[in-house]
Amino acid sequence: MSIGSILNMARAGMSVQQAAIQTASQNISNATTEGYSRQRADTATSLPTVFPYGTIGTGVEITGISRARDVLLDATYRSDASGATGADTTAASLNQIQGIFNEPSDNGLSASLDAFWSSWSDLSTDPTNTAAKSVVRQSGQTVATKLNQMASQIDQLDQSNREAMNADVNKVNELGGQIAQYNTQILSAESNGNSANDLRDARDRLLDQLSKLAGGQVVERTNGTVGVYISGRMIVDGATVKPLQMIDGQPPTVAYSGSNIPLAGIGGSLGAEITLSSTHIPDVMAKLDSLAKGIVQSVNAIHSTGKIYSGTPPVASAAGNFFDVTNPAPSGVDPRLTARGMRLATTMTDANAVAVSGAAATGPGNNDAALALAGLQSSSQTITSAAGATVATTTLGDFYNSIIGDLATTTSQAQDDSTVKTTMMTNANTRRQSVSGVTTDEELINVIQHQHSYQAAARLVNTVDQMMQTLIGLGQ
Repeated sequence: MSIGSILNMARAGMSVQQAAIQTASQNISNATTEGYSRQRADTATSLPTVFPYGTIGTGVEITGISRARDVLLDATYRSDASGATGADTTAASLNQIQGIFNEPSDNGLSASLDAFWSSWSDLSTDPTNTAAKSVVRQSGQTVATKLNQMASQIDQLDQSNREAMNADVNKVNELGGQIAQYNTQILSAESNGNSANDLRDARDRLLDQLSKLAGGQVVERTNGTVGVYISGRMIVDGATVKPLQMIDGQPPTVAYSGSNIPLAGIGGSLGAEITLSSTHIPDVMAKLDSLAKGIVQSVNAIHSTGKIYSGTPPVASAAGNFFDVTNPAPSGVDPRLTARGMRLATTMTDANAVAVSGAAATGPGNNDAALALAGLQSSSQTITSAAGATVATTTLGDFYNSIIGDLATTTSQAQDDSTVKTTMMTNANTRRQSVSGVTTDEELINVIQHQHSYQAAARLVNTVDQMMQTLIGLGQ
């Protein structure tokens, strides 16, 4: 064992402590950097020297700079983040639909329907009152316009949602390409056996973003690259990327570029957007269409059998439809029997086209038709879908209230789901940060410990120097 060996151990100790302090400084500098993983200098005892009288150590060496990361916690966080983002997207969209209905309010469809039925009741008390007939006509127009506007706003929401879907698909493709690039860089950087910590952090940030957009599973390969899969379908694997495309149909789907086979199991905001345009919006629109169809058919069934009187002396004639229908009836869905296409009949040009008298009337003072139409407010109707299937048997007002009630329940459940899943995501991130996050107090303690070790190694150098000076003095 030579004095030079002792000096080498001191030098190695100083180098190792210096690297450890530099690593701690890196941690402190990035304490608030999003996605940064705490790093540490891994050390090990150097290979000892064997002498006939025993084995003597040769100091310390750095085996690598590792980052604190837990793959299981990452997977848990990404799964929870996907669920939370999807639930939040769903809740926000359903809340927008509720805003379109704007119930209860004085200017919602419910108030317009009540005013329509009340106008018939008022007319029945004064059958020849032209002003009352004008109110009936205007009230009917208001109901049709309100349904038209609601359908238009829902269509606009659907279009905006589809644009968001397309943007998310493009973002997924962009992230996939970037992850593949990092896979290549990491594979090259780690070919010497060291860990490319900063590159891995950057890739993990992209994987977190991708999980919020589309969910999926991340599989790490032994060579340091990762693969991303959605329900077993590969999106990224190593340097290979399979881009996606949005197929803007009904329902909208997402598939591999050049394919029309939908990818199932998509999560995150993209999955929620697919569900919104394929399930929630069509369901609401179908119910509104059934309501519009029920109003048109029930009102027309009575109004078309009534009589209108004109001239002096008054001459009776058939009233015709109050709301428009397509004649002849189309083989598919009559556009006039939908919330989008509902409107007054073309013959309803003025108040004189409004029927007050029934079929058996003998003069303009009869109010049978007006009474029957006013009675629609409280009479049950068989409400059918566009295809003719029975949806409900109830009053038109109660059917509309059930639409509002169902939507409110669904929205409330979505908001509760969002709250729960956001809490789960937050808790998962807290657990992950407890492993990979930087605690500045802890790092400062480490710096002090390494500083003391460095000073001790430096003092050892001074001691060795004094020993060498003693030897030189003995030789003189």
